[in-house]
Amino acid sequence: MLDIIRSLLDILRMDIFLPSDEALTVSLVVLPGSSMMSVACTVDPLRAANRRAGKTVFDWTIHTFDGGPALLSCGLPLTVDSGFDPNARGDILIFIAGFDSNIHADKTSVTKIAKAASGYACVGGVEAGSWLLARAGLLNGRSATTHWEDLEDFAQSHPQIDVIPDRFVIDGKYFTSGGASPTVDFMLHLFRSRCGIAFAMEVASAFIYDEAHSPTDAQSIVSLGQLHHLEPRIAEAIKMMESHIDEPLSVAEIARDLDLSVRSLENLFQTTLQVSPGKYYRALRLNIARRLVTETKLSAQEIAIRTGFGSLSAFSRSFRNSFGISPIQARLSK
Repeated sequence: MLDIIRSLLDILRMDIFLPSDEALTVSLVVLPGSSMMSVACTVDPLRAANRRAGKTVFDWTIHTFDGGPALLSCGLPLTVDSGFDPNARGDILIFIAGFDSNIHADKTSVTKIAKAASGYACVGGVEAGSWLLARAGLLNGRSATTHWEDLEDFAQSHPQIDVIPDRFVIDGKYFTSGGASPTVDFMLHLFRSRCGIAFAMEVASAFIYDEAHSPTDAQSIVSLGQLHHLEPRIAEAIKMMESHIDEPLSVAEIARDLDLSVRSLENLFQTTLQVSPGKYYRALRLNIARRLVTETKLSAQEIAIRTGFGSLSAFSRSFRNSFGISPIQARLSK
């Protein structure tokens, strides 16, 4: 019965996606360590929408938990309007977070998030903001996403959530976004739904943004960009590599799935990227391993497994050959 009631309430609250010319109030809560890009890709589309409309269609305020400036990951402080009030009411509440969100949001902060959610028609998490909503219990039994670097850990930490690698996910009154550009995608989806396709296109044009992504497009480890047009077979090969990091495919398997000979695939990589497919694949896995070494507390053995190395010694040797230091040294020097 509670699930039915919740579903009905969610449907009623989704009216922010129905056509309307009424202004929406948006509260943004920014944590220290957030990316400036994630903040900009949340706020600037709202500004551009107001400029395009010639009036206020989105009225936003920016907050932190303590009311002080948020020191962004680039080192710049973000001035905010006030501290976060969990008793406030509005239309959209968005949490933006990045590095060390678990440190910057303690249990008291998480309790405030859970309390505040009932006061808004839509609640979202951008990048690591998804972790905040999850910790508050708001995503239990729902689908959600987060930045591709954290998808596996997010799923392991919150088995009650259906974690998917989409650019952004809307489930009931909650939305989650993988990061900066997926948040632009979400905003344009909101603009199309609320103000029309032509309006959204004009806002996108202000940023020379081509709206080429759908929400269900998987997040890419490598931003393939124009490679899809220049050499789509290489783009497909890289996608295959990305989806088999822990259990690497052989170059022969990749070539076969692309209906190419190994020699043809090697020539394509050499011509397009000036590197062999084998070396590219290994570098991709090692760069992921370096991030896990410097940004997580995972053991070297676990990192070796996650990045497809058959043994700890093979992983350590490859890591040293690539970066000039051992995984332990890399972790200590971060």
